[in-house]
Amino acid sequence: MAIEIYAGKTAYKKIKDEGLNADQISLIVGASGGPKWLVLSQLDQYLNNEFLSKASQPIELIGSSIGAWRMSCYAQKDPSSAIQRLTEAYSTVEYQAKPTRKEVSDSAAAILQHTLGSKGAADSHHAHIVNNHLRALHVVTVRNRSLFNHESSWVQGLSLGLAALSNPVSSKVVEGLFPRVVFSQKTGSWPYRNLRLGEQVALNEENLSASLMASGAIPFVLEPVRVSGSKERLHWDGGLVDYHFEGPFKSSADLVLYPHFYPKLIPGWLDKGLPWRRVNPEQYDNVVVLCPSKAFIDKLPDQHVPDRNDLKRYDTRTRINNWQKVINDSEALVDAFHEALSKDQARSLVRPLADMSY
Repeated sequence: MAIEIYAGKTAYKKIKDEGLNADQISLIVGASGGPKWLVLSQLDQYLNNEFLSKASQPIELIGSSIGAWRMSCYAQKDPSSAIQRLTEAYSTVEYQAKPTRKEVSDSAAAILQHTLGSKGAADSHHAHIVNNHLRALHVVTVRNRSLFNHESSWVQGLSLGLAALSNPVSSKVVEGLFPRVVFSQKTGSWPYRNLRLGEQVALNEENLSASLMASGAIPFVLEPVRVSGSKERLHWDGGLVDYHFEGPFKSSADLVLYPHFYPKLIPGWLDKGLPWRRVNPEQYDNVVVLCPSKAFIDKLPDQHVPDRNDLKRYDTRTRINNWQKVINDSEALVDAFHEALSKDQARSLVRPLADMSY
């Protein structure tokens, strides 16, 4: 089977008893991961065109980095077209051999503009996103502390170095150095429960693009972003603290849907090199994770989900061709998920989250 479904304890029992239905979903999560998201592009289309189209209840959306960009597509009037625009622009991007941070930032801004349209223009989707009460968007970023609020690479390197050195002892130090800032269409509602050292800022047409750019501003790869409505600080990639999200998410009888790009959940960006730092299944009690199986991944080019190293690993034409093949092949995830729903609403496919192979 191309797709795997994992569920926390409460979610697992609910699916076994009732099956998986769109009307059970109250929150959808989008993780950081750069090009990894391309393996989900067709599944994102299916979820919006088929699965979620049957839901009448409000569903909140939370994402960091590219996950926030995907969720901004979910919040548009025509999510399918938005996802298609993002897929096309993202998968065909080209860079110079050694692009500067400004060049990468300019390319990212062009991709985002192609996806959202220009604010105030006829093709703009900004107003619908920030006023869509059926799909309330939360964009996760982090910001500098005042001591490190400088664009100097040396200052930024120092703050990130301190975070990296402290993180093996406690991830709370990272959150202390880079406080979480969530730009929310629905202020006063925290989809990510027990938010620590964070602040919430109203999402509006003026700061939508900037907050999304900030959420994907990888240190030393893109330029930091200042976002109106928040403190006068430099904002960075939300994946620093919420790479795959640690949980727990909002507590309710409803489920959290989490389309993910592989069966591994790493809380923060700096946790990638720490094999003991993985998400605790207890924190994902009401979460349902959809992800490609190892058998599916093994059939992808070079047997891996696309990542940022592909930009160095391949020449431009090979990389674009490989990414297009991943996009095409990921239709198998759609077929497998549709089959599981048609058979018994995923009852026979769902597995306990504790079984996820890290």
